[in-house]
Amino acid sequence: MPTTDDYRTGKIVEGIKKAELVLDSRSALTDGDPAFERIREKIVAFKPVWITAEEAAGLIRQAEMVAVGERVCRALHPESPVTQTVFLDELAEAMAGVEKAEIVTAAEAMKVVKRQAHRRIIASMVSGKYLELCAAWPKDCVFCKAERAGIRCFGEHPDSRI
Repeated sequence: MPTTDDYRTGKIVEGIKKAELVLDSRSALTDGDPAFERIREKIVAFKPVWITAEEAAGLIRQAEMVAVGERVCRALHPESPVTQTVFLDELAEAMAGVEKAEIVTAAEAMKVVKRQAHRRIIASMVSGKYLELCAAWPKDCVFCKAERAGIRCFGEHPDSRI
């Protein structure tokens, strides 16, 4: 399972980079391939779900600390559009601590979500809780790439949502 330390140290970016290398060469892989299965296991551990702006606002209201920063995956795709991610609680503290995000009020974070509401938002589980709310750019999103490669990682049923 991904941890706040993975984000703080940048290990998460390295993991995404490795996953994308495998996913981008998916045509050469088959189910059961050890590299593909390892990527599947790591991606599914995030338990990503598509959420609405209202659901994101609810998570923000429940958080004790909130930070806003650039999408983590944008480090690998600087040509992609700039959208922001909302980090919650200990992930907010960790990302602000390494100057990858800025601590903001819940109201400011909700403005970010509302401004980006035309994009779908992915909530990702980090350290056992939904702490990352990302206005994903599907073309470069590792979760979207995984889905396109046949890895079912997004929850489909209402009980799999937050």
